[in-house]
Amino acid sequence: MSNNINQMFSSISASYDRLNSIISLGFDQVWRKLVAKECLKDKNELKILDAATGTGELAINIVKLAEKQNKKVDVIGVDFNKDMLAIANEKITKNNIKNIKLIEGDVLYTDFPNEEFDVITSAFALRNLDNLKRFMDETYRILKPEGQIVFLDVAKPGAILNKLFKFYYFKIIPMIGAKYNKNAYLYLVNSLWAFEKDKIIDLLKDLNFKDIKIKNLTLGAAFILSAKKG
Repeated sequence: MSNNINQMFSSISASYDRLNSIISLGFDQVWRKLVAKECLKDKNELKILDAATGTGELAINIVKLAEKQNKKVDVIGVDFNKDMLAIANEKITKNNIKNIKLIEGDVLYTDFPNEEFDVITSAFALRNLDNLKRFMDETYRILKPEGQIVFLDVAKPGAILNKLFKFYYFKIIPMIGAKYNKNAYLYLVNSLWAFEKDKIIDLLKDLNFKDIKIKNLTLGAAFILSAKKG
């Protein structure tokens, strides 16, 4: 990821969780819980990579749900932004969580061995990656055979709600974000509006992923993409 994007996330790291909740009208927490449930559905013992973990919200959701379900998980969260990771580390320490390990690094080029993870997941990261194909190649390499990917992100909704969401994203969100970093939130809005989730499906098919599914959430405001390594 570029230095500009790295600096942008540093500038909003302290307010990132709060503004995510405001912008999504609180649905981001619901969406993460759905992703956590999907990540844990197949096995009782799992090694999970949370790619671009940010402030660690998804990783923490996964661990808490696994505890409720009496499942054993080890989660590694990787992110290139040290300020976001510092916040994640504070949360993990506060919650006394022992089975999340944080690593500062680039998810496009990791040091993990081949076929290391049962599940690879992420939340709100896909549209911010410099090279989506490179990320999918790396994901395929380090995922176990029959391993699962579960990605959460936002994208431009369908035609019926297009105008409503466009007004909210380009008029309301910049007003909210102006208190913190207007340019950063304009970037986030523009990135989601330009993001084409169908291209991910083509990438996954080329890499021999199977059982590819997209589940639209909250009137198309977000989606969960899941698939298995063929």
